[in-house]
Amino acid sequence: MHFLVVDDRFGTPIYAFFELDPTDEPGFPGLRVREVTLERTAAPADRPGLGLSSASAVGRDPQHLDSFREFVTDRAANGAGFILIEPRYVGPCWQGYVLAFRPGGEKPGKRPGRVQPAGDGRQ
Repeated sequence: MHFLVVDDRFGTPIYAFFELDPTDEPGFPGLRVREVTLERTAAPADRPGLGLSSASAVGRDPQHLDSFREFVTDRAANGAGFILIEPRYVGPCWQGYVLAFRPGGEKPGKRPGRVQPAGDGRQ
């Protein structure tokens, strides 16, 4: 069982799958949370409990819309007749999503001030 949040606050909907219910986490913006099934492939021994690798794909079962499956590639998801889900995040909690995915974008750094030419600009 996973918790699905479709974060559509920034234009493109991001499908975020969580192992923990994000409802009471600090900073959670009160988006709709649904319990869904996400069938995972076996995690490598060096990545237990972590999200999917960036090479993996997530597909949605068109016959059971609350059922999702991890695939090795996008092509494998399409070949199985699943609806490819992109962009997506799979991880343990809301804070992990915010830190890893940065759905609001990077905070811009200060730009250096523009240097004005000396004089009045006439030559």
